[in-house]
This record gives sequence, structure tokens and C-alpha cells, in this order.
Amino acid sequence: MKYIIVGILVFLMLGCKKTGERNVTYFGGQIINPETNYVLLLKDEKVLDTLLLDENNQFLKKISSLQEGLYTFKHGNEFQYIYLAPSDSVLVRLNTWDFDQSLVFSGKGSAKNEFLINLFLQNEKEENMMYQNFDLNEQDFQAKIDSLSNDRFAIYNDFFATEGTVPKGFKKLANIAIYFPLYRLKEIYPIFYKSVYNLEEFPEVSDSFYDFRNELSLNEENLVSFYPYQNYVVSYLYNISYQLKESDSIKNDLTVNMLNAINEHIKAESFKNLLLKRILINDFLKSESACHINEEALQLFLANCTNKEDVELVNNLVNDCKYIPLDEPLQDFEIVSYKNVSATINELIKNKDAVIYFWSAAYMSVDYLVSRIKFLENKYPHLLFIGINMQTSPQDLDLESSVKLRNIPNQYLLPKDSDAHKYLSSKYPRTILIDHLGMVKNGFINLDSKKLDSELEKLNLNE
Repeated sequence: MKYIIVGILVFLMLGCKKTGERNVTYFGGQIINPETNYVLLLKDEKVLDTLLLDENNQFLKKISSLQEGLYTFKHGNEFQYIYLAPSDSVLVRLNTWDFDQSLVFSGKGSAKNEFLINLFLQNEKEENMMYQNFDLNEQDFQAKIDSLSNDRFAIYNDFFATEGTVPKGFKKLANIAIYFPLYRLKEIYPIFYKSVYNLEEFPEVSDSFYDFRNELSLNEENLVSFYPYQNYVVSYLYNISYQLKESDSIKNDLTVNMLNAINEHIKAESFKNLLLKRILINDFLKSESACHINEEALQLFLANCTNKEDVELVNNLVNDCKYIPLDEPLQDFEIVSYKNVSATINELIKNKDAVIYFWSAAYMSVDYLVSRIKFLENKYPHLLFIGINMQTSPQDLDLESSVKLRNIPNQYLLPKDSDAHKYLSSKYPRTILIDHLGMVKNGFINLDSKKLDSELEKLNLNE
């Protein structure tokens, strides 16, 4: 089956040559075990096209006048990068059960993308290994970084020697993919070293330890969506913000420090807005109860973010959290089973310690949800777990996902006219904890929050 689409592509390429279409680009492929019936093509985090899968789970897109550069393709909750240039004809083939490891490129332009994905996988493996070396002194840690750098530079040279002429934009991207993950390790080294040895103060590093910063730009708007670049910038901002927190007792709010650092160092408007939103929402969602609002951080965000959609999203989150006060009864709302049987939430949770989790496939995979809930149900058998899909129709889920949901009990949908929508305006998943007296004990916490366990322990013990 995998040869069918190759034949189609060859036919199309020959057709282009005959008709003189020299700048036409093709992007296509096949998804094994698809989670949805489409693939999204994005650039700079904006969706350019929705590519539907056919009966063989294949897709093909003809693109005229393509802008050369980095793109993203997304299927389900997974994504990967692809570098496209005019006249490229790149195919991807992957299995969703092992998205990155199974990904294979073919066709004209595939070598660049094979290089990137192999580098991505190598970075992931080496970074996990490097976490074992944060107890080393500066000189020994730098030696590890230098060794990795030399190995990657050799791979880089071999690739360009083999490929010959490569677009200038790709060379820049390859350099970032090679070196920025190593720079990130240097940014987080003092923080982890301090933690390993339980030090009260940051370890001193030599003046030359951060010399690489002099060659970097933090305002490359065309690289905002490239994970190695964005991840380095965030780590740099975190490092300087954390050190400020440790050295100045007045500057003791890490989130506020980071928002100020973004305002000071990031001048590219779209990148600045993205980071402001990311840092504020992460702070909002990681707290024991996200209804604890960091007012200083919120005001900093509102004063400096120029993206109206981001501002609306944050305001909705704030309003959502205020709608459900602690230690008061939860306002009743209607839900519907997957068999289209109506019920109300208070009927289901009456006299029970309950965990009500609102979820959406846009934010988490069904596989993760099923695994997480099974784990929690086994750990807390006396708590009632109720899952509510914020999507309003069973048709919003593919058949495979619907089947997987049957592995966990108490699954419901939210009708369009349900009162629960009043505090779900941000569309963010939220979990609400209710005690057996019907009182709200936590109005907004995430299923993957590190503090969920302690909150469930309290509920389990009726504290």
C-alpha cells in the first residue's frame, strides 16, 4: 500500500514538468492507525490547510508559490516539523502508536527532513542522558557539552558534504537544531546543580560560561514555532529570572520576574505575546488551585500583551475560575451519556466524594485520558470519577476514541445549553473536586497537575 502514493506522486511530478509548473510543491503521505481523518499543515503556529485522509489513510497536497521555510504538520495531538522549498515533493509515513520513531520521509526534499528528525531524536536521547551530569563541576560539565557539540558538528559536515547545495535558510535551522539544545543545557545547569547539592546560593560559573549568548538573537520571529529555539529562549529567561529571585528578596515572584524579563529582552511582538501568554497560563494552571490568581502577574500580562485573542483567553480563564467559589454547593447542570440519556451532575454525585473532570481532545489524547483515569481510580477507589467531554456531540470523536472511552466508566457529554458552559468559556480542561456534602473543595485543577495527588488525598480523607 505504501507504494501507491509514491506512484501518484511520480505521476504528478512528471505532469508538472510537462506543463512547465516548476515551482509547484507536493506534500503528502500515509498515516498508520490514524486518530482522526485529517492532517493539519501549519506555519508559524497558524493552520494553513486541513488535508483529509482517503480510504487508504493517505493524503496529498499540491502547493503553488510556496514560501520556503519551516512548516509543521499535526495529526491528533502529535506534531513534527517539515522543511519545504519550491519544487519539493515530500512524503511522510508514520504510525501514530510511535509517532516520532516511526516517521519516515521520502521524495525530493526528504534528505533535509530526515536529517532534522534524526537530529531531533538524537537530541532527545542525549538530553535525557545529560540530566545525569548536572552534579559535575563546571569544567567537567563543559567537557560533556563540547563532546556532544563535536559529534553533532561531524554529522552536520557529513550531511552538507553529501547533499552539496542546501538552502541558506535550512543551514541556519540546522545550526539551531544542533547547538541550541546544548545551550539550553548550559542555561539550566546552575539551577539543577544547586538542587542536586541542596545549595542555598547559585554556584558561580566562569565569565566565559555564557559567551555563546553574545552570538544569539532572541527575536527571530520566523523561528518562534521551532521547539529548539523557543525552548532555549524560555530556559534563558527562566535562568536569569530564577537567579534574580535567589539574589534579591524583593524580586521573589518567579512568574513576575519572567514576565518582566520577556518585556525587557523580547522585542518581536508575536513572540513576546506568545511567551507572555505561555508563562502566565502555566503559572495559572500549575497552582494547587488555579483559582488562586497572581494579580501582579495578571496585570503585567494585560499591560503588555497586544494580542486581543490572548487577552480574551486569559480574561475568560480568570472569569471561569471565579464562577465556582470554594466551600459552596456546585450549581447543578445537565449532562448526557453517550447513549443519549440525560442526567444532572448533582444526581450523580449526591452523598459522594467526587472528581469531575472536563476534558477535550484538543488538549489531551484519549489514550492519555484513559491511562490517567484508570491510574487514579485504582489509587483512589472510594472517589467517584466523572468525565465530561466538552465537545457537544458523539460525532466529534472518531470511532476508535469512542471505543477506548468505554474502558473507563461514567463518561458524559455536555449539551450545548448546559449551564456548565458558563464557567468553561476559555475551553481549557478543568477538574472540580466535590465532597460528599456537595461542597466545592477545589474549583480548578488540572488532571496532570503535580499537586492533584495531595488534593485527592485531602478529599479521600474528607479533610
